Amino acid sequence: MGKFQIWFYVISAVLIALAANSISAIWASKENKLTIWLLLVVIISPFVFITFGLATTKLGLAVSSATVDSLLTISTILVGLFLFHEWSNVSLYQYFGMTLALLGIVLMQFHK
Repeated sequence: MGKFQIWFYVISAVLIALAANSISAIWASKENKLTIWLLLVVIISPFVFITFGLATTKLGLAVSSATVDSLLTISTILVGLFLFHEWSNVSLYQYFGMTLALLGIVLMQFHK
């Protein structure tokens, strides 16, 4: 199996989980919880687990979990910063942590 196919599964899992995180944040911010956003959360949630499961079949649970979760963390932070304008909520230490997460993703790509 090629790297392209593996990364397709990983990126798909991250993008769907990122969409679910963003949708759930929008839903939770509304005063009325019975909105279309709740329906979208219910619809997208199973796809988060399905795509994560598909990624684990390609990389194994340890590496795929570390890769998908790190990419999801970084991408969700970027959505929070750029789309939700949460710049003042992130400290210098947290930016350092994000850098370490990126470094971890790079290092996990080196294997036998």
